[in-house]
Amino acid sequence: MKNLLIIPIIIFFTSCQEVGDNKPMVNDSDEKQPIIIVNKNRQLNIAEFWIDKIEQPDEVVMNEKEIKRFNDNVAYKQKRLNYFHDTPETYSTSFVKEKILKSFKGIKLSTSYFEDGYKIPKNFYKDIKKEMNLDSLYKKEIETRYALTVNYTDQKIIPTELSLLKKKSQIHFDRNQNSALDIATPLAIIHSSKDGLWHYGIGPTSSGWVREKDIAFGDRDEILNYIDSKNFVVTTATKTPLMIQGKYHDYMRMGIRIPFLMSVDNMTMVMIPTRNKEGKLILANATLKTENVHKGYLPYTQRNILTQAFKFLHLPYGWGGMYGEQDCSKFLQEVYATTGIQIPRNSGAQSEVGEAKVELEGLAKKAKHHILKKIGFAGVSILHLKGHIVLYLGEYKDEPYIIHTVWGSSSKHFALGRTAVTSLNFNNYLNKIDRITNITLE
Repeated sequence: MKNLLIIPIIIFFTSCQEVGDNKPMVNDSDEKQPIIIVNKNRQLNIAEFWIDKIEQPDEVVMNEKEIKRFNDNVAYKQKRLNYFHDTPETYSTSFVKEKILKSFKGIKLSTSYFEDGYKIPKNFYKDIKKEMNLDSLYKKEIETRYALTVNYTDQKIIPTELSLLKKKSQIHFDRNQNSALDIATPLAIIHSSKDGLWHYGIGPTSSGWVREKDIAFGDRDEILNYIDSKNFVVTTATKTPLMIQGKYHDYMRMGIRIPFLMSVDNMTMVMIPTRNKEGKLILANATLKTENVHKGYLPYTQRNILTQAFKFLHLPYGWGGMYGEQDCSKFLQEVYATTGIQIPRNSGAQSEVGEAKVELEGLAKKAKHHILKKIGFAGVSILHLKGHIVLYLGEYKDEPYIIHTVWGSSSKHFALGRTAVTSLNFNNYLNKIDRITNITLE
């Protein structure tokens, strides 16, 4: 899989064949309508259909050492990944204020309504700014506190549970929802709200406000030993239930690394973070189904990536992790995390990782398709267009296909709002893609 991007300068144009039975089923009505069936050809929704088209689907794309180099490039060269072991003991007050205020100003300018349709009053953000407690930051440096999330938690841009909308109708797009963090996510806590119910933390790929009740404070070395445990499993199901003493505790999404203790029959025992009444970290035992995890990371092969991706098929879209689901970029982040690959949280940053990328901005649709056929690899190539990112599956009847978690509304049809296999011509995406990125070192 080396030297993927050596392609000829001369572009030979080929046309995308119109394949009627592979288009979403909509009628000829002028009224907007739902898309119930995305692909009339049922075979397109099976991972093995696409895997069978790959010459060597079990060839390792990057080995363990190469994946580490890839992750280090994302962290140190591109500065899009935060390693917990690099967390400084202190942060400058100016850094903390600037980071918090930048997000605050951004959401203040971009939102106008609450979820119930009422307009956000002028004093709302004034009160929020007071609650952010920035006036308490008078020392030159702030001492870092260390924490782990103890359950799935929403990460907010400002410290409030209220949904903040750009438009009245956009109830599924809470602009205050920065991301969602699974259990055992390490955080560097650098500030707290006035009432102490919220903390501002820097995570591996995103920063924001999390609720006090959802984290546990611990010693830096204790947390580091926990997250870097050499004996671990990684979750491979889209949702893996955790049980404590036989009772349901919470679930983890795909790609979560957690310390392994032992396996008995069809159950695996792991170690998870919990908190005591004072909010201190307590490590506890939990069990989960062995079929939902893999001992160590999966090998990075095209087969494994496509197999993991298709587990999301038809699952609902969740902006920023709303409803415990995933959006387009989180979908890719979870899939690649099963192999140990760490990519950034948002779509634009994901398309910038590594060196193996080609810019398509300004090229004709046919030229884009030709380049994709030359350098695109199923399960390895991700394709970016403004506000969206997708995973390349390959070609079928001279038409490129993708799997993506997509909102996907248009003037013709209502939102798909789920993970789907579509032609790259869906909503004219082929014409809109501006970058091909291969998740490789070269």
